[in-house]
Order: sequence, then C-alpha cells, then structure tokens
Amino acid sequence: MKPADESLQRLLNAAAKAAPERAGAPPLGLETRVLANWRAAATDDESVSLFAFFRRAVIGASLVLALTAAWSLTQSGTGPAGDEAALLDYNIQTSLAP
Repeated sequence: MKPADESLQRLLNAAAKAAPERAGAPPLGLETRVLANWRAAATDDESVSLFAFFRRAVIGASLVLALTAAWSLTQSGTGPAGDEAALLDYNIQTSLAP
C-alpha cells in the first residue's frame, strides 16, 4: 500500500509543477451555433404564457371588483334591512369604544 501512496504523491507533485495549458478561442462556427441555440431557446420560454395568464386573471379580478363596488354604491341601503344594519353597526362601535 505504501508504494502506491508514494507513486501517487510523485504524480501529484509532477502535475503541480507542469505549466498550465492555455485554451484557444473556440471556432467561429461553434460560437454562432451556441448563440443561435440560445436565441431560439429564449422564444420557447413557457413562463411568457404563464405571465400572460396571470395578467388576464388580474385584469378579470379587477373588473369584478370594480363592478361589485359600483353595484354596492348603487344599492340604496335604506329600508328595513339597511336600518337594522346601521343600528347593529352603531351598537358594535359603541361597545368597542373605551
């Protein structure tokens, strides 16, 4: 076992002393293919359709909110149910006051 450790240590020392190899520039064809694939992949992004769905959902929810607010403002609130609600609201507010 000891000779294997010594030979491994000699190999590691030799590798540490070796000069690092410099990588050359990639060929022009490789660079253009990588850029073309990158641009093509950007158009197939599924998150774009997800964002469009959420945008439509927010617009729809805002429309429903605006319609219900307009409908509640047009309701008269007077009448037997409105009077009872106003009296109940008054009782709640006076019971909460210190």
